[in-house]
Amino acid sequence: MPQPSDLRLAAALVVKGFSTREAMERCLAIHEKYEESGKSVSLERIIVAKGAAPEAIVRHVRRGEGLFLEGEKAGDHFLLRKVGEGGMSTVFEARRKGDKESVAVKILKPHLIADTAAVERFRNEAHLLMRLEHPNVTRGMSLGEIDGAPYFVMEFVDGETILKIVEENGTFGEDAALYIVMQIADALDYLFSKGIVHRDVKPANILLKRDNTVKLCDLGLATEASATATAERSDTTVGTVQYISPEQAAGQADVDVRSDIYSLGVTLYHIVVGELPFSGSDDSDVMRRQILEGLSASRLKGKDISPHMHYFLEKMMAKEREVRYQSPRELVENVREHIRGKKTLTFNPRYSSGTGDVDVDKPFASEPAAESTRGGRDAGSRSSIFRFRRGRGPGSP
Repeated sequence: MPQPSDLRLAAALVVKGFSTREAMERCLAIHEKYEESGKSVSLERIIVAKGAAPEAIVRHVRRGEGLFLEGEKAGDHFLLRKVGEGGMSTVFEARRKGDKESVAVKILKPHLIADTAAVERFRNEAHLLMRLEHPNVTRGMSLGEIDGAPYFVMEFVDGETILKIVEENGTFGEDAALYIVMQIADALDYLFSKGIVHRDVKPANILLKRDNTVKLCDLGLATEASATATAERSDTTVGTVQYISPEQAAGQADVDVRSDIYSLGVTLYHIVVGELPFSGSDDSDVMRRQILEGLSASRLKGKDISPHMHYFLEKMMAKEREVRYQSPRELVENVREHIRGKKTLTFNPRYSSGTGDVDVDKPFASEPAAESTRGGRDAGSRSSIFRFRRGRGPGSP
């Protein structure tokens, strides 16, 4: 009789789509005959020998849902702890023996090893990060493979996503939100100079370090701007539907940096207002709203949004991309111009720093300390530029 662990392995391979029921039944029958004859041959060996599933897949499934575990090695790096997980990959903090500095190791999930397109996309992200160097873009270091699964090493960012911060602390004050936007716009301007479109700008892909440096991460959907001109609809309608531009939602081929600017506008809206500008019953409904509906002025007014913030949101999220900022640099310069003239605008005193003009060379350095802590750290661990609005996060009344 097969051992329970062998039965679980066979069932998992079938359920996860790595093999067929018929192939597993044949392998189990062969395994049973070997046992009856007194020969010790593992089920894994039989599955691989009979071509029922690749060896790397069998090893991953045998591990169970834990897949890669703390203490294992990826190349010469030891995996210390899991720090993030998405649909395609798992990210660990890791360190080489004797090193003091941590790195991040991103590993493709095992069920995607046989997916040629997923592997190619993963490797492309690694190669892209390895040739980029900008203070607001996560830096790639090396590419390798562990048990058949590709992984790449990148800088470890000691911080949290701004999505998590908003969920835990409520919305950002306007100054702090613009500070984040300007750093990400700098990152997009750098990508723009390299002919790259990110295509998935959103709060979950923006990390805030403890020293308040902002990092744009996850370039898994990034592509050369020139490549979108000949892409099919299935290639251009990518990204998270709540944040993609109207042209992305419509599947237009010639997506460019103005699409990233739109997504950054949705991100700004989300972290200042505390909710998404467009929602719906399903992805198709959200995409329809992205294409057809404009921002609700009454909703923004009800959220105490200042006139200059309202202007930025309208400009960044214009349905016609010709009306949007035409480059990230134009966005940054426009924000700086408004900050310089901030005294002449009706600015919400409830969330202003109360210091009048802001030093544009060191944005918002005079903001009061954050009202709340995050990640279990005390307020003193956060520099003084950020102020959160309590009770204004997603789902809050």
